[in-house]
Amino acid sequence: MSKRKNKPTDHHVVRAVCDGVPLYSYGYTNILGQSPDLIDDPRVQKGNDSPLRKIQPKKSWEIHSNRLGATAPRMPRTPENDYRPLEAIHLIDGDVQTCWSSEGQAQPDVEEIWIRLDLPVERDISGVVLRKRPPGPKRGIVGSVSLDEGSVEVGMGVPAELTIKVSRDGWHWETVFEGPSGDAPDRRELEFTFNARPAKQIWIIGRNLPRVENWGFSFSIAEVEVLDPQGGNLALATRGTGITANSTRHTPGEPLVAHQWYWPLHYDLGLKWVRVGYHDDTINWHWVEKEKGKLVLDPVTDQAITDMVDHGIDVVMALDGGNRHYTHKDPARKLPQLWEWYYENPLPPTTPEALEAWKRYVRFMAEKFCDRVKVFEIWNEWNINLYWGGLVNIDHYIAVARATIPILREVCPKAKIMLGSVSHLGWEDSCFGMATWSQEELAAKATKELLLQAVRALAGDVDLIGWHPFYQHDPELPVIKSYTADVRAFKEFCRAEGFGGEFMVTEWSYGAHYPPTTVPTWWGDFEPSELQKAKYIAQVTVKHTALGMESFFCETWNTAYPLDLSLMRRSFTADPICPIQPQAAYYVTRNLATALEDLQPADEVKFHLEKPSPENLETFAMKRKGETVLAVWTAGRAGDSCEGKPCDVVVDGTFSKAEGYDPLNGTTHALKMKTKSGQTVLPEILVKDYPILLRLRV
Repeated sequence: MSKRKNKPTDHHVVRAVCDGVPLYSYGYTNILGQSPDLIDDPRVQKGNDSPLRKIQPKKSWEIHSNRLGATAPRMPRTPENDYRPLEAIHLIDGDVQTCWSSEGQAQPDVEEIWIRLDLPVERDISGVVLRKRPPGPKRGIVGSVSLDEGSVEVGMGVPAELTIKVSRDGWHWETVFEGPSGDAPDRRELEFTFNARPAKQIWIIGRNLPRVENWGFSFSIAEVEVLDPQGGNLALATRGTGITANSTRHTPGEPLVAHQWYWPLHYDLGLKWVRVGYHDDTINWHWVEKEKGKLVLDPVTDQAITDMVDHGIDVVMALDGGNRHYTHKDPARKLPQLWEWYYENPLPPTTPEALEAWKRYVRFMAEKFCDRVKVFEIWNEWNINLYWGGLVNIDHYIAVARATIPILREVCPKAKIMLGSVSHLGWEDSCFGMATWSQEELAAKATKELLLQAVRALAGDVDLIGWHPFYQHDPELPVIKSYTADVRAFKEFCRAEGFGGEFMVTEWSYGAHYPPTTVPTWWGDFEPSELQKAKYIAQVTVKHTALGMESFFCETWNTAYPLDLSLMRRSFTADPICPIQPQAAYYVTRNLATALEDLQPADEVKFHLEKPSPENLETFAMKRKGETVLAVWTAGRAGDSCEGKPCDVVVDGTFSKAEGYDPLNGTTHALKMKTKSGQTVLPEILVKDYPILLRLRV
């Protein structure tokens, strides 16, 4: 795989310094140049007063290799492809079929959401009307995002409480309405009248928001009218009126400017892998072929892939998504204002015509990226209706894969091909408890479970197999406790089926919600704190490295989604973009990207803990040139504080030097050690609820 030769750059500006440490500015986001102190005592050995040393995190291009990756929150793009369907301008376009929505919130009363209208000249006004989007076609049975329980559709969400204020100068405000909105499911419009008075500005404030779609509690309507005494509507763009909202749900794929600011965070983190194209992205088929027969790649998207490679990052690109031009009799969407996966995700290519068109798309993408993409993935989460676009059919997926693989082998012989990563639901349903299955159980499962069927059919044709194990799963759940053993059993199954390649864990996530989300949600009710989230991320990242698998946190940043899919901390919502700041998880991930450089599994290294050995212990051994690295922690739920349990770590073999590394603070210090009978003992190592790394050199 050839690499570009452009010189990497840091893409940041230093705008502040704290205690001698620079703070790098990416847009309105500021990143500390070294790890902050997240805990008070990062020492990993009891009674050890040796000096602590901060390890300076490396940039991606400074790291030779590691197994850390992230799913990018969609791709950078040009304004033509900056899909922002729910902007506030729709409130004054005179069309009730278009609508606006505020950003989703975790609770109905976290923030007030407001709309402000500015008339071009002071006028007498006597009322305000809020109009909902009228009922339209029902969303599809399959291949569509379902409403959260208790939600209303976009454009139909009126707050339970409203305040309406008017002003003549934008400074002094008079309240003309305050109280319950009177909303009801069967009401399509709500009118608020008052005695006529002169006004130039109108301010509508909503509280106690309804739940909208699947993005939380929002204010979402189709039109705002400002009435003059004759009943005319002054609130139209054609009458010179302007509109501002303090919050807008721009897109699940992040606004254009967010990518401009935050794309370099991948390099600052020290990631060596980034996965793109997993759904509703500018490289998906329906974006590349928006006009039938004309395949066009967004030039900014194209450049973003080059930038990744130039900065030392390998790219996994999912080739994904149907295309209405070939899979629907009527290519027009029922509700074109929403994103592709709402209402009607395009059906997958299953007809001969659609498969031929899909192959043209695959060839187009392969020719574009053969010198830059390390891994091409065939679809994302094809094992669930939503992302497959229809009822899942294993034969149809195999047909798509077999149509794709020969083209990629021909055009990109150096690139690797990955079986489309399966949803975590498929992982739990297919392989949970696999380590304990009898041969009879395994044989029975392999004939009906989608993932195992796909492996049997395609094991000899692909180079990688990927999966998405968990989102926000409670570490006390059995599926988490058995994960390591089940992964090893799954690998054995794949090898037995003739698979000789590697494995990737291409999506997983933990989130810390402030405030906590209102249940029910699709990800459950487990709510870690920000520091606990960082500890779980450390556990999963180290475990996957020790198991020899690339590991992709989902997503690098996110300014919008109700699940905290982000390494960045969101505060209040804002328009046009919510400023974000690094969570503890960001710094811990960056620390590990450097600390885990070049490490490979080393199951042959034997060690154990004694005096005493903690319960729920997780232990792994890894190696790199000249160094053995042991990772130890206690599994299960973590806490914000953990003093650690002192235990002796006994390793087969003799070593001359040992250091302990704490990934929360990014510090290392020399360890006391002794040797006896061909073994090395590290006394009173503090085993905590997150991984500590013990570095041993001969």
